[in-house]
Amino acid sequence: MTKNIDQRDYTDFLNLVVTNINARLQDFFREIAHEAYQISPRTRELVEVGENYTLRGGKRLRALLIIAGYWSAGCNLKEIDRVLDLGVAIELLQSYLLIHDDIMDKDELRRGGPTVHVVFTKKCIEQGWRECLHYGISQAITLGDFLEACAVGLLMAPYLPANVTRELVKTYSRGLRKVAYGQFLDVMLSQLPLAEISEKDVLQVYKLKTSSYTIELPLHLGALACIGGYTEILDDLSRYAIPAGVAFQIRDDIIGLYGSPEVTGKPAGSDVKGRKKTLLVIKAYEFGGESERRFLRDVYEVLEPQQITDFHVNKVREIVKVTGSLSYNEQLVDKYVIEALNALESSKNICKEAKDFLKFITMRLAYREK
Repeated sequence: MTKNIDQRDYTDFLNLVVTNINARLQDFFREIAHEAYQISPRTRELVEVGENYTLRGGKRLRALLIIAGYWSAGCNLKEIDRVLDLGVAIELLQSYLLIHDDIMDKDELRRGGPTVHVVFTKKCIEQGWRECLHYGISQAITLGDFLEACAVGLLMAPYLPANVTRELVKTYSRGLRKVAYGQFLDVMLSQLPLAEISEKDVLQVYKLKTSSYTIELPLHLGALACIGGYTEILDDLSRYAIPAGVAFQIRDDIIGLYGSPEVTGKPAGSDVKGRKKTLLVIKAYEFGGESERRFLRDVYEVLEPQQITDFHVNKVREIVKVTGSLSYNEQLVDKYVIEALNALESSKNICKEAKDFLKFITMRLAYREK
């Protein structure tokens, strides 16, 4: 399908949102650092590491979609200051989930820098303390929990009526439960043999994790902040968000397998070395001959992560291409993009200007290079 759907240049708007969210994040961390210091000078380190990790990078996509949801429901973009705290909350939620995800995946690099458990491990070593690997993981879990608690507090915007705040908290909680279900299944799939994992299994995880909290949750929170209680617009936003999120995740898988570390900020072949059973791998196993299947079983079911070398990474890349899995996944991106765009077109509740912007965002996400 054509990739040239962008009809407007939203660069200035995107930059404005990112600038405002980053500024509000800095203000928030300044406020919470003062609180931490009052508790104990030592606890300020918890805030400092969280601030560095959160502000280090990131597209601020979820904060942007908070504002898009607010816009979708008909609220004026000149009033986006009213939802900046919700944008900050969703970015803190993102940090929380990534910190815990990095522990589960044993990743050491994120956004071009060390992951949080690695940061705390190094601090422990520098102090000459003991059991530093366990210390690093423990403190990273604590920081993730801390940031999630901060996010919940920011949902209580003082200008919103109590009934709207209740809906925001309920929606936030439901979104987090979906992520937990998806993460539970994702970790379980990592233990199952390739032959027992279907495309349906993987897509269910993508919908519960990526679609739910990357696209659907921020859009719903933004719309609720505009119009309050449940309306048909939330259903319309979900019909758009689920396929858009799947397209985003499949593209993320492709970037994870073939992307350059200089562009992605992650080590080369990290998905293979982490033995992530993405749809690329599942379809390559389904489409491959016995030699390809045997090699994939060795990598994903037999070898330990530390035994997986660049040779294995390059061979997996080759198998994904020659079996047709890469082409299949790229066609799936197109399919889900069309589904998302059709959902926008058919909506009678999302305002036209927001529809145009969401079309722009959809193409930007689904066909990005990093």
